[in-house]
Amino acid sequence: MKNEDKKPRMIKPQFQKEIDDMVDKLLIDTPYYEFCKDFRGYITQTVRGRASRFGTYFTVPYWAYTPHSEVNKRTNNGYFIYYTAHELAHIIANSINEEMCHHDSRFYKIFMEICPKEFQYFELAFKPSCKKYGIKKPDGI
Repeated sequence: MKNEDKKPRMIKPQFQKEIDDMVDKLLIDTPYYEFCKDFRGYITQTVRGRASRFGTYFTVPYWAYTPHSEVNKRTNNGYFIYYTAHELAHIIANSINEEMCHHDSRFYKIFMEICPKEFQYFELAFKPSCKKYGIKKPDGI
């Protein structure tokens, strides 16, 4: 078994329902909903999230999930929504294209389809070059 086929380490299983519900919420009205039935998201006690190379799982760090964090309180859990959509877009893009799709047009096409527009701007802090794909800060922020 390849290393990335195994479940990630440091999973916080008490939050499994929250990540599963978020994935459903992000994908329900997209063409990716049925396609993603075999993918699994996890909230982990890690510094960074990641999407597995083989398209079987992705992780979101607990600090990005935390509902009482200032950014999540201010944006109605917006950072968690954004982070989940970001990692999920990697899984979908990698699987559809059968290769690693880093932060390129294939990734951003899917990201912009599944991440609510009001939270896409969080990507600017991570990858300022995403502006060329149409991501911008909403008025008033």
